[in-house]
Amino acid sequence: MSRWLATGAVIAGLMIAEVTMALPAELGGLRPLGEGSLRWFGFRLYDATLYTQQGQVFDWNRPFALSLRYARDIPSAKIVDISLEEMQRYGMPDNRREAWRSTMQAAFPDVKQGDEIVGAFDGNRVRFWHNGKPTRTLDDPLFGRTFFRIWLDPASRAPALREQLLKSAP
Repeated sequence: MSRWLATGAVIAGLMIAEVTMALPAELGGLRPLGEGSLRWFGFRLYDATLYTQQGQVFDWNRPFALSLRYARDIPSAKIVDISLEEMQRYGMPDNRREAWRSTMQAAFPDVKQGDEIVGAFDGNRVRFWHNGKPTRTLDDPLFGRTFFRIWLDPASRAPALREQLLKSAP
């Protein structure tokens, strides 16, 4: 009987470890604020965690990071196209569209189930990592604000996820 309990504990530990998202070392001062999952027609697309300084209330004027751990394989082109669509809703300047597309193509490779993309914003610079490896850095505050509004703006298309990330009312 104890062997079965030990096996169950190991499996549970592995499941918890898989869900836990690790930030790159340079973001060591950030702590989880909130987390949730994005589902589309019942299918989980990814789990998200918002990190802020010491896990404090989110503030656009303080550094933060958003981690997405994918639950399914998604091609880079799809991630980029959907991101651009969403950014358009928040007033993306037409003259920046192709430059931002190029930035995101470099930042977001094809993802496989279990892959993680982390984006961090300090008010000026945006940095991205894929599975812990840096993919792109961009000194463009407008890009950073427009991009992260996809999840953090009151008009987000995923209000329940936003609420979970911010640990507040929508």
